[in-house]
Amino acid sequence: MNGGYSEIDRELFEELALPHLDDIFRFALSLSRNRAEAEDLSQDTFLLAFRAFGRLRPESNVKAWLFRICKNRFIDRFRQKRRRPCHGSAVENLASFPPERETAVFEQNGIENERTFLDLFGDEVNRYLGELPEEYRSALLLCDLEGFRYDEIAEILDVPAGTVRSRISRGRAILREKLEEYARDLGYGSESRERGR
Repeated sequence: MNGGYSEIDRELFEELALPHLDDIFRFALSLSRNRAEAEDLSQDTFLLAFRAFGRLRPESNVKAWLFRICKNRFIDRFRQKRRRPCHGSAVENLASFPPERETAVFEQNGIENERTFLDLFGDEVNRYLGELPEEYRSALLLCDLEGFRYDEIAEILDVPAGTVRSRISRGRAILREKLEEYARDLGYGSESRERGR
């Protein structure tokens, strides 16, 4: 099959793909910001990956391949939702909210209980990560949390490596600025300045 794995090699799929289940779930949660949607997205990702496993080249990076499937499935689901008439919850109708209301909507609809994701960082970092534009957040999490190289992130997100570098740099700069401001609000910046005199 085009030099790929045998379609019926279930054990090999489980050996190569299933160790990334938690990583895919965290990524799905960072995209959807909702536990139920992240679970559905993760399940879809592994189902699609299993069906396409016979076409995967043996030298391919399975983790990067799974992340790309997850990202593409998220985009497909988002497009499908936008085409549907609006009948659902506030999260499903999020596109109609102004950007400043997004954080409040997510807090009402489950992200505050997403311990799997939120335990990785402190509350303020999570809040600021959630406020980052999606393209910066995805690139930053793929790099700093999942440990992908820039070229792998570029493949997952389907953008040039230079764009990945720019997004990561900009995302880190925004986070740094917000965290420095938060530290100053808590008095850490002024204390260190006092000691420096």
